[in-house]
Amino acid sequence: MKRISLLVISFMLISCLISGIALAEKVSIITWETATATAIKALIPEFEKETGINVSMEMLPESVLREKVVLDLASGTGAYDIFLVGNWVLAEYAEAGFLQPLDDLIANNASDYSSIDDFAATYLDALRYKGSLYALPYYGHVGVLMYRKDWFEEKGIKVPQTTEELLETAKAFYDPPNRYGVAIRAKRGEDNPIITTSFTWIYGGEWLNEENYPTVNEPEFIEGVKYVRDLLKYAPPDVSRYDWVEVENSFTSGKVAMIMDASDFIGRIENPESSKIAGKIGYALIPEGPFAPREERYASHLFTAGMGINADSSNIDAAWKFLQWMSSTKIQLRTAMEGHNTGITSVTVLESEEFMNAYPGIDVMLKALEYSNPNYMPHISCYTELCDIIGTHISGVVAGTEEPEKAMESANTEMLKVLEKTGNIKK
Repeated sequence: MKRISLLVISFMLISCLISGIALAEKVSIITWETATATAIKALIPEFEKETGINVSMEMLPESVLREKVVLDLASGTGAYDIFLVGNWVLAEYAEAGFLQPLDDLIANNASDYSSIDDFAATYLDALRYKGSLYALPYYGHVGVLMYRKDWFEEKGIKVPQTTEELLETAKAFYDPPNRYGVAIRAKRGEDNPIITTSFTWIYGGEWLNEENYPTVNEPEFIEGVKYVRDLLKYAPPDVSRYDWVEVENSFTSGKVAMIMDASDFIGRIENPESSKIAGKIGYALIPEGPFAPREERYASHLFTAGMGINADSSNIDAAWKFLQWMSSTKIQLRTAMEGHNTGITSVTVLESEEFMNAYPGIDVMLKALEYSNPNYMPHISCYTELCDIIGTHISGVVAGTEEPEKAMESANTEMLKVLEKTGNIKK
């Protein structure tokens, strides 16, 4: 009898344990390996203690992450409840039905963590597609000019205000192999158009017309490409292979005088533990192009990393609660102050005295955000293919293997085939 009683008690204990495990809510998240992610991951135990929800956060390099996410979405397994989605590729994921629309959750299932009214409008708008919101702004950045203010002072050079002055300034600092004037992303493929077509934009060029026919072979766009080519004559010789990592490293290593890239660099390049030029950097708006005033056509370099919920997730309620928590004003302030995160999307944090005192250049970033346009590149379901075509040909121009006119004519032809194949031409 005692043996039977022990067996019964053991069975009941095991059943209770299994039941408890089954009832425990879990959320799986995958994101890039960034300062933002690292800072949030350090705070997750607090969320778990508050809510009882278990959270696993996987951080990977960008290329590896995208491959894993695409495989999961295509298979419909829902292995990741929350995944990072850039604003430019969001249309592809939304059209494919991979993302859970958030509007109903915002209206009917908001938690105490919700900070929906505190996101910068530009970042929030960048994550909408056909009127619906598909992700919350995880972090964001806008283009600013970052320059070696000590070098500028030594030479008595003023900060350039126009693209013409920018070209002359890059030339003035060009002294290879010791020093180069400028660096921007020019790597072949998808990475560079965020930056390079910001320049074609301020020269009056656009990817597509109102009917979605490609227009990269038109004079304004080509003039912008020529400008990028001419500017990068004063860059390091391998600039055609630069993505954002190489741009940042070329600057913090003391190789170049100026870079034009993401405002979220600030937290890292001003960190004396990782940057040898911390405290020697100046910040300014990217110079004005010839087509329109800066406030009308700013070289935005805009990017918003949104966090979206997998439409195949079996944990949508728990995922939604964690998503609100991780993007909340409170958590953003903590990651900014504790984790060198300047990719902030909260207006309250961006405009706070605490944040502005902690990092230089925030006033410039706010003005750039005000001028930025979330539509200088199109939100379209075949964005990745179009982006790769443009980026490949512009990189060829920078490397000297293609002439601007022929390169953009080829790009236009290739883009048209993609747009027709995917049914994106408006008849």
